[in-house]
Amino acid sequence: MVRIDDARDPRLDDYRDLRDSALRRERGLFVAEGRLLVERLLPAPRFRTRSVLATPDAFGALAPLLDQAGAVAYVTAHEVIRDVVGFKFHRGVLALGERGEERALDALMSPAGRQTMLVIEDVRDPENVGGLFRNASAFGVDGVLLGPGSADALGRKALRVSAGAALAVPFAHATAWHEDLAQLRARGFTVVALTPDRSARDIAEVAARRSERLALLVGSEGDGLSAAARGLASVEARIPIAAGVDSLNVAVAAGIALDRLRRPRLQD
Repeated sequence: MVRIDDARDPRLDDYRDLRDSALRRERGLFVAEGRLLVERLLPAPRFRTRSVLATPDAFGALAPLLDQAGAVAYVTAHEVIRDVVGFKFHRGVLALGERGEERALDALMSPAGRQTMLVIEDVRDPENVGGLFRNASAFGVDGVLLGPGSADALGRKALRVSAGAALAVPFAHATAWHEDLAQLRARGFTVVALTPDRSARDIAEVAARRSERLALLVGSEGDGLSAAARGLASVEARIPIAAGVDSLNVAVAAGIALDRLRRPRLQD
């Protein structure tokens, strides 16, 4: 523990201007706000905790985890933290995690055996990305592939909405989008494109015939999946909904689809 009383202390420089997402990424950092996220970051094997900034009460509650992680904790008053980070702060604690090296698709795929992937194309809303990661965690997804245009899974809002799921669910960024989709199929994955198109097959029918290796492909709410991505899919699937309703929120739709696609597994 390091006690700090002055917001100008240079040891807190990493915490300045945390609202600037581009600056955070330049520094190779992301921020976890609140006790729940910090508790999930500290033991996360993929991400190193650079440091924690906390009020005395929050530090006391986190001390055992801090000891195990070997992370330094800067302890100060609410007012000092608010002055440093540049936004209204009331959660008692935040931590900086190091992003480390980017992963590619190969890092997510097992050589063989049953595996479920979630593939995200151009989902720009960080809340939707956070919801997708939370669903991935809840329904046993083995890995998430983020396509071009998708929001940062480690951004403040996405991480908060996901309840820290991105700290535990393995994910990677597509390096060559169309080639990566083709590679999934080449490695034995059935790529299921989720669409509201009524010509697509019912998700229950797809689930009844699901393969051992399956990748659920979802796209933005506005435009949906691109024609190129749909063309690379193995099958198109829809969730039947009431007449007059155009579509579902992408995170809601993915949650329903993931649940239905795993049911045969639960009955094995």
